[in-house]
Amino acid sequence: MADEVRAIALARALSIAAPEAEVIFCPGSDALPGEAAPASPANVGQRVAALHRLYRRAQAGEDRPVACITTGEALARAYPEPSAFSAAPPVVERGAAVDLEQLFGELTGIGYVADERVDEPGEVALRGQVLDIFPADSLEPLRIEAVEGRIDSLRCFDPGDQRTIGTIERRELGRVSEPELSGKGVTLADHLPDARICVEPAAEERRTRFLALAADAARRRPKRASADTVSEARWSKAVGDRALPPVERHAEPPPRFVEGKAPLRAFAKAAREALEAGERLVLLGSARDLRFLRRRVARTLKLTVTDVDSWQAVRDADAGSLLALPLAADRGFRCAGILAVAAADLLGSRAERDDHATAATDTALFDFGEIRVGDVVVHEDHGLAIVAGLEALAETGGDAIALSYADGGHRLVPVAEADRIWRYGADAEGVTLDRLDGASWQKRRGAIDAAVAESARALTELAEARASRTAPALEPDPAAYERFAAGFPYTETPDQARAIAAVRTDLASGRPMDRLVIGDVGYGKTEVALRAAALAALAGHQVAIAAPTTVLARQHLLSFTERLEESGIAVAGLSRLTGAAERKRVKAGLADGSIRVVVGTGAVGAKGVSYADLALVIIDEEQRFGAADKARLRDLGAGHVLTLSATPIPRTLQTALIGLQQLSVIATPPARRQPIRTSVGAFDPATLRTALLRERSRGGQSFVVVPRIEDMAGLADKLARAVPELEVVQAHGKMPAAAIDEAMVRFAAGDGDVLLATNIIEAGLDVPRANTMAIWRADRFGLSQLHQLRGRVGRGARRGQVLLLTDPDATIAPRTLKRLKTLEAFDRLGAGFAISARDLDMRGAGDLLGETQAGHMKLIGIDLYQHLLESALRTARGETVERWSPELNLGLDGRLAEEWMPEQELRVTNYARLARVEDMAGLDALADEWEDRFGELPEPVRLLLAVARIRVAARGAGIARIDAGPAAIALTPRQMPDPVPDGLVEKNGRLLLPERIDDPHDRLDRIEALLDTFPTPATKDAS
Repeated sequence: MADEVRAIALARALSIAAPEAEVIFCPGSDALPGEAAPASPANVGQRVAALHRLYRRAQAGEDRPVACITTGEALARAYPEPSAFSAAPPVVERGAAVDLEQLFGELTGIGYVADERVDEPGEVALRGQVLDIFPADSLEPLRIEAVEGRIDSLRCFDPGDQRTIGTIERRELGRVSEPELSGKGVTLADHLPDARICVEPAAEERRTRFLALAADAARRRPKRASADTVSEARWSKAVGDRALPPVERHAEPPPRFVEGKAPLRAFAKAAREALEAGERLVLLGSARDLRFLRRRVARTLKLTVTDVDSWQAVRDADAGSLLALPLAADRGFRCAGILAVAAADLLGSRAERDDHATAATDTALFDFGEIRVGDVVVHEDHGLAIVAGLEALAETGGDAIALSYADGGHRLVPVAEADRIWRYGADAEGVTLDRLDGASWQKRRGAIDAAVAESARALTELAEARASRTAPALEPDPAAYERFAAGFPYTETPDQARAIAAVRTDLASGRPMDRLVIGDVGYGKTEVALRAAALAALAGHQVAIAAPTTVLARQHLLSFTERLEESGIAVAGLSRLTGAAERKRVKAGLADGSIRVVVGTGAVGAKGVSYADLALVIIDEEQRFGAADKARLRDLGAGHVLTLSATPIPRTLQTALIGLQQLSVIATPPARRQPIRTSVGAFDPATLRTALLRERSRGGQSFVVVPRIEDMAGLADKLARAVPELEVVQAHGKMPAAAIDEAMVRFAAGDGDVLLATNIIEAGLDVPRANTMAIWRADRFGLSQLHQLRGRVGRGARRGQVLLLTDPDATIAPRTLKRLKTLEAFDRLGAGFAISARDLDMRGAGDLLGETQAGHMKLIGIDLYQHLLESALRTARGETVERWSPELNLGLDGRLAEEWMPEQELRVTNYARLARVEDMAGLDALADEWEDRFGELPEPVRLLLAVARIRVAARGAGIARIDAGPAAIALTPRQMPDPVPDGLVEKNGRLLLPERIDDPHDRLDRIEALLDTFPTPATKDAS
């Protein structure tokens, strides 16, 4: 196939259509030819596993049909002999004997990298009797738990939240390293010597292009590049008479029923005609879509739908059969007496076209609660400090979090009080710590409390005012909307589909929509905006889209014009680059309503621009607009506002978190998007040339980015010498605005091979063909800047590559190099959430109602600010809010055992999480997670959780203090219950249980049982 996307799609379809065959997908290497850096672990793992399966099959003499699906580039590579893949990978099986330390050593020996948290292919971690591994050839990591030297369980877990998602009995652990190539190697065809070979024309073109690139690299690096390719002559000899003609499409698709006025009725008519003609009718779709359609189709046709599991079963079915095959497809087709109707033909954009869409990434989006050693934190009573670590408390046997203050101050905070510690967010070097006495802190805190309370009152009034407003209900003709939605050439990700559905519901509700859509760079926020604009415009109203730069505005203008063209909706642009005559025309069209959609910069809200019927305002990259500009844009229309951002400013995020805006998070990457391969290294002309030429050879474009305009001339000379055959386009801030706009939009349209630019390209420029970026002097960019830049590549179907280049003659500070290595490590999809959070929580949300950006959040950190604001909002709404925690004197305490959870950072983080749990369900969930991640709970951890349960129960029962010893238990209620629970004696404001209980655990059980007998206070206090 031409590329991996098509190859994987074909492999999945074949696996379902022909289950009797063995379908093997073998990817080509994602390393540049002649490059020193190895291929990515997942890429190697898939390839080695595929070639081992082919070798094992040949040795066993299997006669089961086999199909090896691969790419044009993979055919151009040379491979080790089939026997080099004979080594069986390590195998784990439930019940088998195991030495986890020995297995850990074996895994690191075959290329696995030890890491604290396993969430990427090729990583492994050993914690006592639990080994986590992400097999290089697997889609999900595996947790191996041993008991008494045998494997007790094999559990697949989610790499994001680390929780179990299923169990298995046996698993091969694919290798992360592949055999060395000796001599000239063999072709991929030699690994399946009896197979017929079918190469589609696009794949053949890719193969020959790759050979040309490899030849160029070989001339420059003969020792590296010459041995790993297969020449034209060798490939022709390997194919011999085994070639098959390319597969051609003969079948025609059925009508797209969803675009008609009555889809099911139109389908029923076509279905009856086909069945009466003796054709077999088969529904194709995901399991979910087939469940949805099966009953409706059966009822409409008054026939039974028969499930089948292969295409052969469809062909063998009786004439006139109605069948369902769980094979996701974009469109149906008709061939050889069979009418295949895809779920997408009936459901349109609601259909789940690919069950195997890219899995959701880690959605620890803006999860500010984790506290780690070295973090700057705020103690509610004592102010800013640094987490120094954990220290044992001799009197109880529990742990305390050690905090370091100014002037050498040191305070131990029992872990039960960790809920009073909040992460501040900034680096230690950037803040002034408080003194241990807390005097300066208390003064600041008092002023902040008053200001937060005032903000909360104003915000509550604003929320009430918004809730009472109405807005036009936007409900266009469903058929027209479905025709528009069908123009989206990709599969909506689950999060994207949810965001679109939420917007559709909001716009139809009759109340003003104010929705914030957060999604990482390239995750499909623009499609959400397009759908919203179509809903409003097709309903007969006007839409204004505002972007922060003329380049992005022009690109949006092209996208919206193209997508809305067939709908007959007039789209126009408005920015500082719009000519006088065009500006006059657009203003007139907006005023009389003939122009339904206007795309531009802040100019769409300028003085003199009036609208006939503006229903929806869309603000893209909202973090780049000032507060006044956003307020003016918001006030333009009838009340519907959609805001898009990859890294929203904290003020915007805050309004969503406290409920002033609805929030949609797009955390799943597009199904065709792959992680961007990121590498750090000194500038090398040969490496740069190879990367840029490879990109052009696969029909793509490249960015070369410099930190300063002064650097452009020097690098332009380097590019002219390194790649004279490539066309280089330049763009930087000192060029006239129209020239920048023209150069960047021309490049985005496909003109030019390389765009040499400053970081002005980070503002949302979408170049689908751009898959390679080289950043010169990467050490001069900030982390979020680099991530935003990186998001400009790999936005199409191909994997992106970013080279972070440093000056080979300059000395890079260790801290700077560490920052670059962080970006290299965060090359998984969705990493923007992890990277941008660091900048977010340092800037402060500012006054939610005013202009000040620094705000009180800068003084106390985002976590504590959000907590105070939530409490103040509840108070402003008339709720009783009181923060307190029961005092427990139980004579014992638990702890997170070091041998069970070895990393101190993990223990600090989990102590803080435990302290913030407010109910029994939360405690049970945390206990389940700990047991799942770290193995069976040891005695100290069970004790820790038992004490936590008592704390939660005491808070719910209104018990301020508990004193317990072998002779008696004393409870001090905040308000004496009436009547006093049975068995308790009231004395001096306390309730006594004069019962001797020597065993500490029995005592804790008795206390918990006692607390269950107390009535829950009428007004529940906030914890």
